[in-house]
Amino acid sequence: MIWQGDVKLGQGPGARRLQRAMAALLPLRMVCLGATSGVDRSFLMTDDTELLPELPIGDVLVEELSIDVPAGSLVVVREADLLSRPMLDDEISYDVGVLVAEALLGVIRSRAFPVARETDALYAMARSYHAMIGGSGFMHLGLVPAQFRVGLAAGLCTYWAGTRSARSDTSGLFLRPDFLTCPRLLNYLRDLDSNFTAPDRIPVGLMLFSGGPCGYGDWLAQVARRVSAELDGHLARSCDGGSQKELRI
Repeated sequence: MIWQGDVKLGQGPGARRLQRAMAALLPLRMVCLGATSGVDRSFLMTDDTELLPELPIGDVLVEELSIDVPAGSLVVVREADLLSRPMLDDEISYDVGVLVAEALLGVIRSRAFPVARETDALYAMARSYHAMIGGSGFMHLGLVPAQFRVGLAAGLCTYWAGTRSARSDTSGLFLRPDFLTCPRLLNYLRDLDSNFTAPDRIPVGLMLFSGGPCGYGDWLAQVARRVSAELDGHLARSCDGGSQKELRI
C-alpha cells in the first residue's frame, strides 16, 4: 500500500482524537496513518515491523513518505476518510478497544512472560483496562466504556478463540462488554490453558504509567516487571489461602 501511494499521514479531527485517546491509554510514541484502500479496520504495528526482510516500516515511512517515526513508536493504521472527519463516541471507543487489545497481544508475542504465564498475564492486563476505562478522565475524552470493552473483547477473541475476527467466533463469549468477569470465560480459559489461575484483585491502575511517552522496548520492560510482580502476589495469596484451608481442616 505504501509504495502504491495508498498510505499517508493521518490528518483531520478523527486522527487527532484517535491519537489523544490512545496516548491516554498507552504511554508510547505514536504515528497515525490513513489508508485509502485495503483497510477495513484499525490495526497497529511497531516501527521495527519488517514489511520485507530487513526493511522495517519505520524506515520505509521516513524514506518514502518523509514521515518522522521516532525509534520505538507504534504505527496505527486506519481508513483515511474516517480519520479526516469527526468520529462518533461509540465508533472511536470500539476502535481504541481493538487497538489496545492488539497492543496487549504484542506484549505476549514479544515473549515478555514465560509461556506458562502468558494467559494469566494477558488476562490481568486486559482486566486492568476493562476497569480503568470507566474512570472519569477517559469518559471526558468521549470514550464509552461498554463500546471500548466490546472492542477489547473483539481484539482478544482472535487470540483466545483462534478466529480470524470476532464475527466468526461461535462461542458467544466475546460479544459482551462484561466478558472478562463472566464465569464462562474463566472456565473457557482454564480449559484452554491448564496454567491459567484466574488472577483476581487486579489493580485498576496496573497498566497506567507516568512519565510521558516512551519507546516500545522501555514500555515492554515496565509492563513485564509490573505485571510479573502482580502475578507473584496473586500466587502468594493463592498459596496462603490454600494453607489456611488445610489448617482449618
